[in-house]
Amino acid sequence: MRRLAALALCLVLAGCAGAPAGPDEPLAGPVIERGWIASSAGPRLALYAWPARGRTRAVILALHGFGDSGELTFDGAAADWSARGIAVYAIDQRGFGANPSRRQWPGAERLEADAIAVAEALRARHPDVPLVVVGHSMGGGVALAAAAQGLPADGLVLAGPAIAGGASLNPVYRAGGWTMAMVAPDRRWTGEGVVEISPTDNREALRRAAADPRHFADPSSRELYGLVRVMDRAAIAAPYVEIPTLTLMGAHDEILAPAAVRRVHETIAGGRGFILYPDGWHWLFLDRNAARVWKDVGDFVLSVPLR
Repeated sequence: MRRLAALALCLVLAGCAGAPAGPDEPLAGPVIERGWIASSAGPRLALYAWPARGRTRAVILALHGFGDSGELTFDGAAADWSARGIAVYAIDQRGFGANPSRRQWPGAERLEADAIAVAEALRARHPDVPLVVVGHSMGGGVALAAAAQGLPADGLVLAGPAIAGGASLNPVYRAGGWTMAMVAPDRRWTGEGVVEISPTDNREALRRAAADPRHFADPSSRELYGLVRVMDRAAIAAPYVEIPTLTLMGAHDEILAPAAVRRVHETIAGGRGFILYPDGWHWLFLDRNAARVWKDVGDFVLSVPLR
């Protein structure tokens, strides 16, 4: 009983540490408008769309990673998928991109609920073709956790996904993140002079991101621990996700450990494959050899049956 009480206390404290900082209104009855996912209540989310060329064979909902924008992450890939008959919709997730809530952490649960609401709107718009959610980094963790809660998708693609939570996460990192989130939740960190991390081998992609006002790379303590919660929730959800799931990792990923991600992938009930790109980095959709990743994702999406 003491162990159970201690675990319950840890979960409560963890929730406090990664608590939302921004507005928490749900997306109520979201509809797709030009450039936005609009809601009768709650915030709007920026939307980027690439219609399928010719007959629509499948639909992708694309979820970007931390500090990014749907367009910045997926524009090259989306043009490739569109040419293959796949309609692509990428959102700026709440707290990111061009949204008014930018730099206000929404909480893992709200990100998951938003993904489900947007997927439902896309399912209503395209009821007769498969819908696949493609999540990069944080977006992969959000997608996997949401898939265990009724995400109306026929398949998942998790690229460099933030899913290595639970036992796969170093307890020292967890404790350090929790402490900073409790002591200084809104302090932001650049890592300058402390950590040197490169997310990609594509210098042009790095330059473009640095120059785009929608992108930021100085997470707060609250956001860093919020990402821990995203990973924990994804790892817990994995055994309950039965839809076909493809996981992609780069061997040069300096942000997430491929071995840790693979351990969680192997617990996904609907796991269909794990691809490790020898020359891949964290920004798999933006790397110099990204075209190979685009093709693998397109092939998988077009192979997923409509449920």
